[in-house]
This record gives sequence, C-alpha cells and structure tokens, in this order.
Amino acid sequence: MRQTTWPNGQTIVVFTLPSSHPVHQEFTKTELKIFPYQLDKMWIKLTFSGLAKPPIKVNSVEELIEAVRKTPGSIGYIDDNAEIDGLNIIAKEAQ
Repeated sequence: MRQTTWPNGQTIVVFTLPSSHPVHQEFTKTELKIFPYQLDKMWIKLTFSGLAKPPIKVNSVEELIEAVRKTPGSIGYIDDNAEIDGLNIIAKEAQ
C-alpha cells in the first residue's frame, strides 16, 4: 500500500478480488495475516487521505489474470490452481 511505483518508475496498478471471494479471504488471512474487512478498512483510509489509489476489483480469478496480463505495471494474487501463461509469477514457497 505504501509503494506506488516500481523501481523503474512505472506506476503500480493493484487488482484484487471481492472481499467475499474465497481466494481473497485465504490470501488476506494467510499472506497478510489480517481479515478481509481489515484490509478494506486500510484501503479506505489511505484512499480518502489521498495517500493511495484503491485497488481495482475484478469478479473472478480469470478476470484478475487477464487484467494483470493487459495492464502494464500491474499486480494481483491467485490461488495455486490457476492456469497462467505469459505472466511473471512469484510463487511463495511452502514453509
């Protein structure tokens, strides 16, 4: 939320799933260690204070993949079962 540009200066565009989506719930709880409503609250606070742009919500993992594929400088998250082609994927290793 604090970093708005990549090291090359390109603006970061964040894509996210709806708070009720199972992949979003799993991601926020396991990776961010917070509940989805807490993340929503943080985004709202940063957006209204002018410190950040809100993420762009898409309805499905497929839409998220396509949006990231088509948008330069974008980032998103998916589950392990998604089919991906043509994207740079950063996989979290099992601990």
